[in-house]
Amino acid sequence: MPRIGLALAFVLLLSGCASHFSLIIQPYSELSIEVPNEMFSSVKARDGELLFLRNNRIIGFVKSDEIPSTVSSDSALDTSMTLFESADQGSSKPVWIEKIPEAQVFGVVQGDFRTVFIVPDNQAQSLITFQGPTESSASIRINGAKISN
Repeated sequence: MPRIGLALAFVLLLSGCASHFSLIIQPYSELSIEVPNEMFSSVKARDGELLFLRNNRIIGFVKSDEIPSTVSSDSALDTSMTLFESADQGSSKPVWIEKIPEAQVFGVVQGDFRTVFIVPDNQAQSLITFQGPTESSASIRINGAKISN
């Protein structure tokens, strides 16, 4: 009987906390991206990227790329400025996402999707790209800081 009670308590505790779970992705030791579980129903790894799925349909991703030496510099700020200027040439204008510790971050909203570009301060040759639905991607956290609209 105590086992049944313990199992029931565990299930109740788990279900009560389920709405507060997040997937934490850490591509580098100084960078973490926290994605709320309500954004996706499952994840899938494919070709170096982590795909977010809802009802077996891809709705977002996180991937890491090396920035070509023609674009990157020794400074994450300089690298991100170059990437920002390139993104600014498109039809949707990028916006800097302020107050993210240890990273230079900007984003673009296009239709129902938000794309966030992250250059870690200690990895100026690396670009982390996050994309997800605009409504739920606003609640992701980068290095503990929530991105704003």
